[in-house]
Amino acid sequence: MSRIFYLAFGAAAGVVVVRQAAKAAAALTPTSLAGSLVQSIQEFLADVREAAAEREEEIRGALGLDRDPDDDPPGISGRPADAGAGAAGPAVTGAAVTGAGTAGYPDDLDDAERTMRLVPGARRP
Repeated sequence: MSRIFYLAFGAAAGVVVVRQAAKAAAALTPTSLAGSLVQSIQEFLADVREAAAEREEEIRGALGLDRDPDDDPPGISGRPADAGAGAAGPAVTGAAVTGAGTAGYPDDLDDAERTMRLVPGARRP
Protein backbone atom coordinates (compact mmCIF):
# COMPACT_ATOMS: atom_id res chain seq x y z
CA MET A 1 0.00 0.00 0.00
CA SER A 2 2.79 2.46 0.81
CA ARG A 3 4.40 1.81 -2.59
CA ILE A 4 1.22 2.89 -4.39
CA PHE A 5 1.05 6.04 -2.21
CA TYR A 6 4.65 7.00 -3.02
CA LEU A 7 4.13 6.24 -6.70
CA ALA A 8 1.04 8.50 -6.82
CA PHE A 9 2.79 11.20 -4.79
CA GLY A 10 5.81 11.13 -7.10
CA ALA A 11 3.61 11.32 -10.20
CA ALA A 12 1.65 14.30 -8.79
CA ALA A 13 4.86 16.07 -7.76
CA GLY A 14 6.31 15.45 -11.23
CA VAL A 15 3.24 16.98 -12.91
CA VAL A 16 3.40 20.05 -10.69
CA VAL A 17 7.14 20.54 -11.32
CA VAL A 18 6.75 20.11 -15.10
CA ARG A 19 3.86 22.64 -15.22
CA GLN A 20 5.80 25.21 -13.15
CA ALA A 21 8.87 24.75 -15.38
CA ALA A 22 6.71 25.26 -18.50
CA LYS A 23 5.30 28.50 -17.04
CA ALA A 24 8.80 29.76 -16.21
CA ALA A 25 10.08 28.86 -19.68
CA ALA A 26 7.14 30.66 -21.31
CA ALA A 27 7.81 33.75 -19.21
CA LEU A 28 11.45 33.81 -20.37
CA THR A 29 10.80 33.72 -24.09
CA PRO A 30 12.05 36.72 -26.09
CA THR A 31 8.50 37.75 -26.98
CA SER A 32 7.42 37.74 -23.35
CA LEU A 33 10.51 39.61 -22.20
CA ALA A 34 10.13 42.23 -24.95
CA GLY A 35 6.47 42.72 -24.05
CA SER A 36 7.23 43.26 -20.39
CA LEU A 37 10.11 45.60 -21.27
CA VAL A 38 7.88 47.69 -23.53
CA GLN A 39 5.20 47.84 -20.86
CA SER A 40 7.77 48.93 -18.26
CA ILE A 41 9.09 51.67 -20.55
CA GLN A 42 5.56 52.91 -21.29
CA GLU A 43 4.77 53.08 -17.57
CA PHE A 44 8.04 54.93 -16.91
CA LEU A 45 7.36 57.46 -19.68
CA ALA A 46 3.83 58.04 -18.38
CA ASP A 47 5.25 58.74 -14.91
CA VAL A 48 7.84 61.13 -16.37
CA ARG A 49 5.18 63.00 -18.38
CA GLU A 50 2.97 63.32 -15.31
CA ALA A 51 5.83 64.63 -13.15
CA ALA A 52 6.92 67.07 -15.88
CA ALA A 53 3.37 68.41 -16.22
CA GLU A 54 3.11 68.89 -12.45
CA ARG A 55 6.47 70.68 -12.35
CA GLU A 56 5.57 72.89 -15.31
CA GLU A 57 2.30 73.86 -13.62
CA GLU A 58 4.21 74.62 -10.42
CA ILE A 59 6.73 76.82 -12.22
CA ARG A 60 4.08 78.62 -14.30
CA GLY A 61 2.12 79.37 -11.14
CA ALA A 62 5.21 80.60 -9.31
CA LEU A 63 6.20 82.88 -12.18
CA GLY A 64 2.64 84.14 -12.63
CA LEU A 65 2.38 83.09 -16.28
CA ASP A 66 -1.15 81.72 -15.93
CA ARG A 67 -2.75 84.69 -14.27
CA ASP A 68 -5.12 86.97 -16.14
CA PRO A 69 -3.79 90.55 -16.48
CA ASP A 70 -7.36 91.87 -16.37
CA ASP A 71 -7.71 90.57 -12.81
CA ASP A 72 -4.68 92.52 -11.55
CA PRO A 73 -5.30 95.64 -9.50
CA PRO A 74 -4.39 98.89 -11.30
CA GLY A 75 -0.68 99.66 -11.22
CA ILE A 76 0.54 96.06 -10.96
CA SER A 77 0.13 95.16 -14.62
CA GLY A 78 1.97 98.29 -15.70
CA ARG A 79 -1.20 100.26 -16.41
CA PRO A 80 -1.88 103.47 -14.54
CA ALA A 81 -4.81 103.48 -12.16
CA ASP A 82 -6.93 105.68 -14.45
CA ALA A 83 -6.19 103.80 -17.71
CA GLY A 84 -9.22 102.38 -19.44
CA ALA A 85 -9.65 98.84 -20.72
CA GLY A 86 -8.51 99.85 -24.21
CA ALA A 87 -5.36 101.66 -23.09
CA ALA A 88 -2.13 99.87 -23.81
CA GLY A 89 0.45 100.05 -21.05
CA PRO A 90 4.02 98.82 -20.82
CA ALA A 91 4.70 95.15 -20.30
CA VAL A 92 4.84 93.69 -16.80
CA THR A 93 8.23 94.41 -15.29
CA GLY A 94 10.12 92.46 -12.69
CA ALA A 95 9.60 95.27 -10.20
CA ALA A 96 5.84 95.15 -10.69
CA VAL A 97 5.76 91.39 -10.21
CA THR A 98 8.08 91.59 -7.22
CA GLY A 99 5.84 94.12 -5.54
CA ALA A 100 2.84 91.87 -6.07
CA GLY A 101 4.15 89.10 -3.82
CA THR A 102 3.15 86.40 -6.33
CA ALA A 103 3.13 82.71 -5.55
CA GLY A 104 3.54 83.22 -1.83
CA TYR A 105 7.07 84.61 -2.08
CA PRO A 106 8.07 87.53 0.13
CA ASP A 107 7.93 90.95 -1.53
CA ASP A 108 11.65 91.60 -1.00
CA LEU A 109 12.75 88.80 -3.37
CA ASP A 110 14.02 89.87 -6.77
CA ASP A 111 13.52 87.83 -9.94
CA ALA A 112 16.93 86.18 -9.71
CA GLU A 113 16.19 84.94 -6.20
CA ARG A 114 12.82 83.54 -7.32
CA THR A 115 14.53 81.74 -10.17
CA MET A 116 17.10 80.35 -7.74
CA ARG A 117 14.30 78.89 -5.65
CA LEU A 118 12.52 77.40 -8.68
CA VAL A 119 15.47 75.82 -10.46
CA PRO A 120 17.18 73.02 -8.52
CA GLY A 121 20.96 73.32 -8.64
CA ALA A 122 20.97 76.94 -9.82
CA ARG A 123 23.93 79.04 -8.74
CA ARG A 124 23.96 82.65 -7.68
CA PRO A 125 25.28 85.11 -10.29
